[in-house]
Formats: sequence, C-alpha cells, structure tokens
Amino acid sequence: MNNKDSLPEGVKVKSLYKAAKLLDYFTDRHPERGVSELAELSGMLRSSVYNILSTFETCGIVEKNRQTNRYRLGFKIMALSNVLSQSDVFAEVIRPFMETLSDQTNETAFFATPYSGKIIYREAVFPHQSISVRSIRGVIAPMYCTSLGKAILSCMEPEQTEKVITEGLKPFTPYTIVDADRFRSEIEQVRQMGYSVDNMEHEYGIKCVGVPIHNGEGIAVGALSLSGPSLRFSDDKIKEYAALLKSCAKQLQERI
Repeated sequence: MNNKDSLPEGVKVKSLYKAAKLLDYFTDRHPERGVSELAELSGMLRSSVYNILSTFETCGIVEKNRQTNRYRLGFKIMALSNVLSQSDVFAEVIRPFMETLSDQTNETAFFATPYSGKIIYREAVFPHQSISVRSIRGVIAPMYCTSLGKAILSCMEPEQTEKVITEGLKPFTPYTIVDADRFRSEIEQVRQMGYSVDNMEHEYGIKCVGVPIHNGEGIAVGALSLSGPSLRFSDDKIKEYAALLKSCAKQLQERI
C-alpha cells in the first residue's frame, strides 16, 4: 500500500494497519521479501519497514532467512492458520456435500468465499485416484478468471464488476477474458444461467464449473465448483455438472 492511498473506513490505528498490510506482499510466488523490496512495494520508509519486521520477528510472525537476509512468514502464522481451520464450521458443513460431488463425478470440488475483491479457497476435495494433491486452503485467486469468482460476482451489484474491471483484467492464459465489454457480458450470462465456466482462463488445460452458495437470506456467501482436465469437460458434461452443483447449492442453502 502506498502512503498516499486513503485508508479504509474503520481503521483506528494507522501504523498498525500499515504494518499488517506488509504481510500481503508475501505470496506463493514471493515467499521471501527483503526490507528494501517491501519499502518500494509499500511506499513506506525503509527504516519503518525494518522496525516493523524486527517486531514481527520477535512475535514469530515472520522469520529471517540468514542465508538470503530476507524475511518469510513465521510459524506463528501457521499456528494461527491451524486454529482458524479447526474452527471453520462453515467449511465443515459444506465438505460432506463436496465429497459426494467428487465421488459422483471423479473431479475435484472446490469451495471459496469472497476476500478483498478476490476469492480465497476454503476447502477442496480431490478424487480418490488423484496422484497429486496440493494444499489449496488460504490460496487467493482473482474473481474474473475463476468459475468460483465469476459465480460470486454474478450475485453482486454491477458496481463490483466495474471495480474488478478497473483493477485490471490480467491475462493468465490465452483464454483469459481481458476485454471489459466481453467480461460484462460474461457476468450477465452467468447471472442468467445460474452457473459459471472457467474455460482454461486461470490455468491452461483446466476447466471449472461453479455456482454461488446463498445463505438463508439469499445472500451469496461463497461458491462451489467442479474442476478437471479440459478434455473431460465437454458442453454436455458442463451442463450435467452445473445441474449437480445447483442441486447441491440448494441443499446447502437450507443448511446454512
């Protein structure tokens, strides 16, 4: 975050907010960051970044790699993540439905919720015969090129779609929708059909079908998807999976 940026409503301790936002720059692609690098990314003074990281290190929130002299997330984050996972009742309720979906289709089922204009994966169920199973919990992905994100976005006000467009439609594959008008039409189509499709837009060779999950008040609180190799996702199969997902979402609405 740049120092010139306005702070969100509700921020009472400006310095604490800026310190916490530094953690956002640690990602799966950039697990380690240096002081100068974080200062440039955040717009903060190098001395301020150093003081924050030193304090975080004392708390176990980050740790220093003595070989590279760069910082990475500490085990305190892992401990807190475990606490969150153990208390994630929402995902607990949804997981049995995901297991049924995965068993029925032999595809991977994902569940995600909105997070800061993106989505955050909360749960995944992989087919029993899967050779490679990767951890997905806590992974953040864009809304505009995932079936989960598009399903959620279709239930939001049009202003949210415009915000996503304004923030940029970065291409992940040749199939990513990067044209603003085409993307608006895509979300409208999802809204009408009640399900979304990721046509290799986020990851080449992978297709996904997603539906929004509503609570008892009809508010979209997340999305559910089936994902697998693109060759298995014919048009007929996509419609079949969409019907299964819609049925599952309807049952979930009664539970949550």
